[in-house]
Amino acid sequence: MTDIISYRLSATGMWGYSYYLGSEKIGETTCQISTSSTVRVTGEDIAWYSQFKIDTDIVPGVSRRIKDNLTGEELYRIIFWQPGLYEFSARTDTGGWSMTVEERNGMYMFGRNGMPVSAITERITETDWIPPTGLQVEPAFQTRFFEQEDSPGFMMMVLSFPALKMI
Repeated sequence: MTDIISYRLSATGMWGYSYYLGSEKIGETTCQISTSSTVRVTGEDIAWYSQFKIDTDIVPGVSRRIKDNLTGEELYRIIFWQPGLYEFSARTDTGGWSMTVEERNGMYMFGRNGMPVSAITERITETDWIPPTGLQVEPAFQTRFFEQEDSPGFMMMVLSFPALKMI
C-alpha cells in the first residue's frame, strides 16, 4: 500500500493541489481561475491538461476530457452519472477500459466492477508536515493506493480527480 497526501494550494487567481509521498513531491494539479479554465496535471513523465467551461450544464452523461499536453491526444475522460457517481473511461487500440468512482461518506472509492477497491481518497484537515511553498497551503486529502494499481499514470489520475470532477 502507498499513502499520498494532497495539499490544497491557493494564491490570487489560481488554485490546485500538490501531491507528496512523505516529504517527496510527486506531482501537482493547478488551475487558473477563469470562465474557461484549464487544469494542468504534472508528475513523473506526466503532462496532462483538461479544459472545461464552468457554464456547462452538468447532467448525466456529460464528460470532461483529459489530454496529453504534448500530443493533444485524449487519454481518458471523466463521466458524470449522478451526484457521487462518476466513471473514468478510455478507448485504446485494444478496446478500452473503465473504472467507477463512487463518493461515500466523504470518501472517493476507485475500482473496476467485480474487483477490489484500487484506491480510496478521504478528506483530512491535519498533517504532521506542511510543504514549504510561497503559496497558501493546507492539507486536503489522503489517498491510499492498494498494490494492484500503483503506476504513476494511475496514481495521478486518482489524485487529480478532486480537481477535475464536475460537481
